[in-house]
Amino acid sequence: MIQERARLGLAVLGAALGAYAIGIAIWVPDSLTLPAPVHVVIGWSFVGAGMLAWARRPENRTGLIMTLTGIVWFGRDFDWMGGALTTHVDGLATTLFVAMVAHQLVVFPHGRARSRAERALVASAYALASVGYLVANLSGVGNDVVDALAIVLALGVIAHLVGRWRAATAPGRRALAPIVWTGPAVIVVILATLASDTGGPPSAQRNDALHWAAVVYAAIPLALLAGLLRTRLHRAALGELVVELSELPQPAQVRAALARALGDPSLEIAFWLPEQERYVDLNGRALELPDGGEQAVSVLEHDGEKLAALVYDPSLLEDAAFVAAAGAAARLALENARLHADLRAQLAEVRASRARIVEAGDAERRRLERDLHDGAQQRLLGIRLALRLARGQVDDGGRAVDDLLVEAEEEVEGTLAELRALARGIHPAVLTEEGLAPALETLARRAPVPVILASMPGEERLPAAVEAAAYFLASEALANVAKYAQATQVRIEIVRDNNTLVIDISDDGIGGADAAGGSGLIGLHDRVEALNGSLRIESPPGCGTRLHAEIPCA
Repeated sequence: MIQERARLGLAVLGAALGAYAIGIAIWVPDSLTLPAPVHVVIGWSFVGAGMLAWARRPENRTGLIMTLTGIVWFGRDFDWMGGALTTHVDGLATTLFVAMVAHQLVVFPHGRARSRAERALVASAYALASVGYLVANLSGVGNDVVDALAIVLALGVIAHLVGRWRAATAPGRRALAPIVWTGPAVIVVILATLASDTGGPPSAQRNDALHWAAVVYAAIPLALLAGLLRTRLHRAALGELVVELSELPQPAQVRAALARALGDPSLEIAFWLPEQERYVDLNGRALELPDGGEQAVSVLEHDGEKLAALVYDPSLLEDAAFVAAAGAAARLALENARLHADLRAQLAEVRASRARIVEAGDAERRRLERDLHDGAQQRLLGIRLALRLARGQVDDGGRAVDDLLVEAEEEVEGTLAELRALARGIHPAVLTEEGLAPALETLARRAPVPVILASMPGEERLPAAVEAAAYFLASEALANVAKYAQATQVRIEIVRDNNTLVIDISDDGIGGADAAGGSGLIGLHDRVEALNGSLRIESPPGCGTRLHAEIPCA
């Protein structure tokens, strides 16, 4: 409400000052340096373009600055009254007008200084307009110093514009175009006129330069209006976007269509997968959204749920409503594209899971071969040697046969223990013969950490694959607790909820487990997901670890 009143007040003031200038030109001929129509058109073009820009984007100061520039332009129309006061008002209005020109050149299109260099240029412009005016009126030498500083400042503004243009992307250059192609012309006119020697008084020379530079600068409001019109025409591309996406094209085509509509070839789309709680790219690969920097992000939602995110050039933030409108127009196509991305992500996960299963199988076979070769096989070789020695002792009447037979018996017992351990690692017999609950009780008795079996399934047997998955989930969890968790106890709770086996395993250790950091946990994910189940691992540092799995029993 306050901004609307301010806009209305400044609009009325600008209109009144323009009408006053027309009246002065009629009543006091030759009172204006420029022809009255040119003079009024310049002022009103600033006021009108500023009002449009201000109404369109109230949060951007560009419209306000441009409106005030037009009003200050009309502040030069009181010198005809004569007197020192009106003369100084005219001079200050002229220099302040130039400072506001420089201000807009530096901060366009954002409307505010965003770096130390920009703040320095803007502050220097206003200091030169005010303090420089006073110094220039004290002496001729002071006037020369002010002119020299004005030239340095003008060159600094041009260098700043050139630097921004070179560093800008294609969307950024489109935003800068109204200033880059018109603003330097103003500075060139000022520099050319100030550098010339007209033979007139310094103040007259400066006024002449500023007046004709203003004629050139009047193109900037027109350029801004052209930019606004181009934006409106550019928004017509939304209609074409809707038509193009109505046939639900492939994700890559959706991205290309949005990139054309927004005029940003660098645009990327990140699709949100709610079940996995992550973003993926067009090919289903995990994607981290940038946090500021050289890219901007707009998260698109539908019915309060995240759908996708657009990653684009930050210069498009100057027209964030346009970006949101393009995203809304493409919502249906984005939902379809997200399904494609989700399918690609699932296929990629299946491929990776298959590769891990093959690798795990090969690794397990290598482990069995190594354990049999280094353990049981060596013991059997030792038994064979002991029996040969026993046979030789019987023949030669040497070392007592009983000692050799005892040694052989001990080796046989050790070999049997190793073979039983290997067998339990492959598939425990108690699980096959008696079921999940007895197998878990046996596992808990052998665990190095106290285990509380809070709840176990009943006597009804579950599918063999489900029992095996639950058993090895508990086995791997207990192994990780013993190695890393520094826990004092583990709690295991397994219940059957209709056709789903729900498994909760928690410890009171140090937490910080990473589901992607070890092959054991990744293998558990693969085993559970192979049965169309789900596994979630919660392990905040210092708060223990909790494994929650749900496996269909049907």
